[in-house]
Amino acid sequence: MEDAQWQALAARLRPRGRGPAEPGPVVPLGRTGPVAAFALPTMGGTVHEYAALAGRLDGACRVWGIEADGPLTSLPVMVERAAGLVRSTQPEGPYRLLGWAAGGVLAYETARLLEADGAEVALVVLVDAPSRTGRWRPDPADDLAAMFAGDVLRGLGRPAGTVAGLSAAQQLSLLADRLHPDRAGDLRAALERWYAVFVAHGAALAGYRAEGLLGAAAVLVSAHGSQDWAPYWRARFRGPVREISTTAGHYGCLHAPAVGAVAAAIRGFLR
Repeated sequence: MEDAQWQALAARLRPRGRGPAEPGPVVPLGRTGPVAAFALPTMGGTVHEYAALAGRLDGACRVWGIEADGPLTSLPVMVERAAGLVRSTQPEGPYRLLGWAAGGVLAYETARLLEADGAEVALVVLVDAPSRTGRWRPDPADDLAAMFAGDVLRGLGRPAGTVAGLSAAQQLSLLADRLHPDRAGDLRAALERWYAVFVAHGAALAGYRAEGLLGAAAVLVSAHGSQDWAPYWRARFRGPVREISTTAGHYGCLHAPAVGAVAAAIRGFLR
């Protein structure tokens, strides 16, 4: 049985430009629940990473993923687009937003924009998300492509094992073959789009520093081996804050068994 993240990824591999069946930017990750939550895209612009968490929340909360729509290099533009998609899906608050890694930055900033517009934000879930970032160095491109390939593989719970010395095009072709040889053509086209988003998001988030103060509650998840961002994020929320430290690393936070603790904390706030 393939894991939830891979099934969600495979569902997004239809080539673009095929009319009404073409996937949209708002992806249903969860099935049922009396309230909704919105998962913000990771560095590659994807949301399949949240599939296991959405499954654990089934019945309590339906999860929608907000995928990136092209390689935007402006964080304010990315946030404004995300807020618009959230509101078009759920016209009225209270809103619940969540994000892993770079998706956490987008979740926090989207929540800030919604609150500034007068909407109620009930909960923000930040899973090993940085409250500040350094300078983005996109060169050499070949090294960046290897980083992207490792990010995709680890996000799916697979060994990275990237090969050094390959061009960016070769890295993407190898990654497509490793992920799904039978669908390498469709997957390669998707990987090219996601890689462009990965590069753009890195530029957009360079030098980020979390500011402001939210009235929402928060769940802050810290990963083993990562910097503990919780003290920085804690000061950004007026509502109650639940902190979770997992024994999983950065890429294991949304996989079993750690994802169970994250889901339990979210369910606690929903109750």
